[in-house]
Order: sequence, then C-alpha cells, then structure tokens
Amino acid sequence: MREKAYKGPPTELDFEKALMFFHAYMYGPLQGKLRLYAARRVRSAGAAMSSDWEVFASILVNDLGRKLAAGIDLSNNEVKSALEGAGYEYQYHKNTGRQKLADDMEMGHLFFAHADNLRRVNLSYSHGSQMREEFFEKWLQEFPNPYRQRYRRSVPFQWVKQNGTLLMTLTDGEVTFPESARTDPATQI
Repeated sequence: MREKAYKGPPTELDFEKALMFFHAYMYGPLQGKLRLYAARRVRSAGAAMSSDWEVFASILVNDLGRKLAAGIDLSNNEVKSALEGAGYEYQYHKNTGRQKLADDMEMGHLFFAHADNLRRVNLSYSHGSQMREEFFEKWLQEFPNPYRQRYRRSVPFQWVKQNGTLLMTLTDGEVTFPESARTDPATQI
C-alpha cells in the first residue's frame, strides 16, 4: 500500500447533522430507556453500539463507511469508543490482521470517550503515523504465529488524551467545545 500524505485532523465538522443523529438515535433513546430501567429497577447494559459511533463520526467528519468490506471503519478513519478512562480496543483477525495493521498506520483514528450515559462525550483525533512506532509496528512484530485466536491490543486513554487533538466535547447532548460550534438560542429564529 502506498503511504498517504498526513493531512492532519478533520477541520470541516458538520455539528448540526451529527447532533441530529446523536439526539435522535443515541442520546435521546438512551435517556428514555434509563428512565424506564430506573422505574423497573433494572440495570442498563451499555450506552451505544460501535456502529452508532461509526455513523455519528461518518456524519460529523463527512467520511462514508466501508463496513461492507473488512478493515478500516470509514474511508479515511478508524472509529473507536470507550468509557472515559478505559483503553481503546483494536482487534486483528487471522487472515486480515497484518493488512489491517498496515492500514491503521496510514489512516486517521477518531476516539470517542464517553461517560455518565453519554452526558459527557469527547472526540479526539490521532493519525496512524503518530501511533506507528509506539503501537502498530510493535503489534505487527508481536502478531501471533501460529495464530490461535483474535489478536487484541489497546491504546490507553491517557495516550489519546495527551497526544490526540481534541475535536469536540458534548455536555448533556450539546457542543461545549469548540466554542465556535456552540449555538446561542437567542440568535436563532
């Protein structure tokens, strides 16, 4: 695979469309379910599926998915999500894992950290070239041979927090970073 030029983090973020999806299919339904679960004294299992994060990211950064093919989630980005403070898991499969690792070195990586049932969400970005030495090249060298099961590795939350570029923060379902994306209800008609 020919190396792609590193272009930096996405700068044209479509907050309006992405938040419409987030509220309609992720945040709103979860808050409704949590009220029902609390009333029935049932514990909630999880906040969102990985495919929800992929669609949210796809809309936000205008990057279509590639899920019909194995490998990277979107055309130019891998999407990861984790509870705030937890690591971001990567899985590599027996027949496609080495190629996926090579692709990960050349793609952008979008990291969602969420907490308090999606009431806090941060999105950070790092390019695979920034992660190559510390993660992907080491993982490629350690790729199991013979291969017995899925090869799982993770990027620590703190690494993303310290080295990634923060693209967005949502608080109670609204953009609180970047400031330029905030909407002032007084100026809306």
